[in-house]
Amino acid sequence: MPTLLKTIRAVTTVLVYVCYAAVIVTTVMTVGDVIMRYIFNRPNSGVTEWSQMLLIVSMTAMAHALLEGRFISVGTLVDRFPRKANIAFEVIMGVVSFVFFVVVGWQLIKMVETSIAFKETYFVIKTPRWPMYAILGVSFLATGLATVSYVIGRLTKRPSTHEKNVFDDNPDLAILAFSDTEYEAEKGGGDAQ
Repeated sequence: MPTLLKTIRAVTTVLVYVCYAAVIVTTVMTVGDVIMRYIFNRPNSGVTEWSQMLLIVSMTAMAHALLEGRFISVGTLVDRFPRKANIAFEVIMGVVSFVFFVVVGWQLIKMVETSIAFKETYFVIKTPRWPMYAILGVSFLATGLATVSYVIGRLTKRPSTHEKNVFDDNPDLAILAFSDTEYEAEKGGGDAQ
């Protein structure tokens, strides 16, 4: 399992850098389009399609976020369950998530074949659609594997896959989550009421 986890982490790390690049390129293209449209009155054609493609590419960070515990979870109801029920719920949701990501990923990979066979392209920029299907398919398959890794890590309580506390990395964020009195009590400087 450690070799599989290392492989998943390596793939997801590459995918997250692809996501970073997509967000930067989208930002530059959008700002450039706004400048060209409103200052020079010469809009760039195809920016909308490029932005849509790059939005798809930005979804490649899902698996990395899952493995690093950088996702949002709301446990208002589930946290009130006993520990065994909580574990059962996590396993069930992990299996459902795994099946979802693998089925969608597999369908996207099959769409690559169809897209190549029918020579599908985007309307304005005339680039083939299949690379976006492939990138998103690989991302979903990696997220499915990351889901299995995450659930196994939660069951065995390994810290490498256990959720992190955001406040450990950046204690200044605690101000956003607590009122002043709660924050002071947490730090030992006052009494919470």
